[in-house]
Amino acid sequence: MKKGLFYILLLLFQNSFSQNITINGRVLNDSTDTPLLYANVAIKGYPIGVSTNEAGEFSFHVPVENNNDTLIVSAIGYKSYECAVNEIPQIDSMVIFLKEQIYELQNVIVFPEEQLKEIIRNVTKNIKKNYPKRKCLLNVFYRELVLKDKSYTRLIEAAIDIQKPGINSEIGNFVRINELRKSNNYIEYNWKSKLFNKINGERNQMYSVLATDIIKHHDKSYTTKHIFTNDFIKNYDFVLENVTMIDSVRIFEIRFFDKKFYGELGGSFNAIENHRISVREDNYAVIKYTFKFQFVKNFEKLKTVNFEDNCFVSHSVYYKEFKGKYYPYLFDYMSLVIAKFADKNTGKGKQYTKATLLINNIITKRSEYEKVKEKFSSPKDVELYKQDYKYNKAFWDNYNIIQLNPLYKQVKTDIEKEKTLEEQFINNGK
Repeated sequence: MKKGLFYILLLLFQNSFSQNITINGRVLNDSTDTPLLYANVAIKGYPIGVSTNEAGEFSFHVPVENNNDTLIVSAIGYKSYECAVNEIPQIDSMVIFLKEQIYELQNVIVFPEEQLKEIIRNVTKNIKKNYPKRKCLLNVFYRELVLKDKSYTRLIEAAIDIQKPGINSEIGNFVRINELRKSNNYIEYNWKSKLFNKINGERNQMYSVLATDIIKHHDKSYTTKHIFTNDFIKNYDFVLENVTMIDSVRIFEIRFFDKKFYGELGGSFNAIENHRISVREDNYAVIKYTFKFQFVKNFEKLKTVNFEDNCFVSHSVYYKEFKGKYYPYLFDYMSLVIAKFADKNTGKGKQYTKATLLINNIITKRSEYEKVKEKFSSPKDVELYKQDYKYNKAFWDNYNIIQLNPLYKQVKTDIEKEKTLEEQFINNGK
């Protein structure tokens, strides 16, 4: 089978319920044939889109009015792919190969410290220019999975609207849940975790995920209070880890961490807070932010809370441009669940959550959306699982989500102990 820059095979069909065009496919690395996680699949010039899963798979319900527009697939470090929606051939499946764009570091003059700091100053200086000052409405898909070690114990999925304030506003996010479906709950609790939750109150994990938007919340917590402020450079050390590209623009990948780690406290911490940003050279916009609270020693003592990549907490936020401003379009989040803790001797029985939040549409004109009123916003102090909504199968059959495959088979195997997942959705959504 001949493969040029991209070789396309496509499944394309009309959904009779909505008249949307549904495009299913995979996005792979052109050189290695490996899947690309969180590649952005969208309509060029519009805010609507989806992202790929761990297998590079996606399913995109394209509104019929966008039939004459252009499908664009992009990822940091790769040349974007474009194709007219109405020219996609109606054959079996779609595989898009993205060509990797490697910017050879040996061909780059090593950045002196002052030049790296100048990039950081420009990022800080351009925050208000690159990100929206006015509120908008985000149409969002949210998924929350809970695991015990490597087995899934609960699944929640929701279609929500988020009224997001501008970066200058002190007002928080208001959330309206439109649809929700959930499996049975197989999380294990003990008396200690129940008492902790009773004393400290419950939390809606969705708000914790939204709080990882570093652009909006960079000065809202103790750990991020100096990021993108005048004291940013004074409080952090910076390392240029890589230079890559997206189309014709260089992307600087920069890691930074609190100077106290190696400074006045002499590296005496058990863990380090590693922050990473990906910065466009042309306008100094941050298009990706990653945080990892990583253990660096005493692994044996900390094995009950040491999860993937030696992390206690980790999260990422991806941003994309729409009408000259950058908006978050994907959140990826992992943290400990306040439940029965793991066995101290073996480390087995770790319970943690993996949450994903996909923005599949952005509405910027106030006249085009219904305002989310604060008093009707989803409560922050009630766990999302305990909030009841009727299950609407017809809605979910035509809604843009991040595909669960290849995880879906394991989720079904792990959670379908008593009833099928579909039966659980129905029973838990009456």
